[in-house]
Amino acid sequence: MRSWLYIPGNSPKMIVQSGIYGADGIVLDLEDSVSSDKKDEARILVSEAVKDLDLSGAAVRINGFDTPWWKTDLLAVVSAGICRIRIPKVETSETVEKIALKIDLLEERLGMTPGSVKIQCILETPLGIENAFSIGKSSNRIEALSFGAEDYCTQLGISRRGGAFVLDYPRSRIVNAAGAIGLQAIDTVWADFKDPDGLEADAFRAKQLGFSGKSVIHPDQIEIVNRIFTVSEEEIAWAIKVLEKVRGGEEGAFSLDGSMVDLPVVKRAEGILKRAGNK
Repeated sequence: MRSWLYIPGNSPKMIVQSGIYGADGIVLDLEDSVSSDKKDEARILVSEAVKDLDLSGAAVRINGFDTPWWKTDLLAVVSAGICRIRIPKVETSETVEKIALKIDLLEERLGMTPGSVKIQCILETPLGIENAFSIGKSSNRIEALSFGAEDYCTQLGISRRGGAFVLDYPRSRIVNAAGAIGLQAIDTVWADFKDPDGLEADAFRAKQLGFSGKSVIHPDQIEIVNRIFTVSEEEIAWAIKVLEKVRGGEEGAFSLDGSMVDLPVVKRAEGILKRAGNK
């Protein structure tokens, strides 16, 4: 999944139109984009919309574990048929374990297949970043670790525009943890939707560090993110050449265009073609 578009849970128009924007995934948001006095309204709207629209693959960002709304959010959206829950501001494995237990009980009560509801954890604080691996291992329901840069930068008193590599450390922690466990790694949003050049540079850096996709907050950002995270023609051509050599009888390490190719490189070529949808 290259792009995940956040849709405010209290915006009927955007929810109805969410499927036409071209994002690979939709996140219906009950958290930061919805004010406290609109939480109930948004929850009801999202739950009803899921029943009437084809939103079966969408995720819902519920309110955080430290708020009074998360249990009500969870009950409403899982009962409505949502099978992806995005949890904000995750800092410890214990938080995930408690939410996963609540989901266990909901699945049993609703007669759902055990384990059908998946979790995406957003890591948004220094503590969450440091606990990335233990969080990722805390439940078999987890399918992705996501980065939330705005809260992270606020807590540390740093600016995202402080340099190209200012977020390399938290991003690398998340990507490494996700890779070790076998999870997706989803990069943070770029908040300035009127700055496409900034978004492109930010998305490219995230891809270089190993993220598989990125969240976005505006439809205009989708094309850039999809393009950056799409496997390039050059990558596909290189991967095909590598695998043609292997199929031609090359074994062990061999040379291709002046570079050494060995088993890890072959596996990387196979991964590129898999992501590109090639055989």
